[in-house]
Amino acid sequence: MKEWKKAVVYRSRDEADWTRAKELLAEAGIAAVPFAAEEMPVAGCGAKIRPGNFLNFGDASPTKIYRIEVAASDKERAAAVLEGKVLPVRDCGFSL
Repeated sequence: MKEWKKAVVYRSRDEADWTRAKELLAEAGIAAVPFAAEEMPVAGCGAKIRPGNFLNFGDASPTKIYRIEVAASDKERAAAVLEGKVLPVRDCGFSL
């Protein structure tokens, strides 16, 4: 029976590290679903206020949040594969 419940094992704003995490999970044979989403404007889609405009991210370009999900049953195994090899999961200003 296919398991549909997913668990987040990686979340960051670093694209190179996200790519490395995807490669590590693929090498370990763990099926993963990667996501790259642009951070939502602070005051909704109509305001067009981007966090990068006033949070000193170095430039005003849109920031992205990179995330990887795996099956809930593979969460511990995936965490063990990623531990110490990529950045630890960081809170990106939202809760899942």
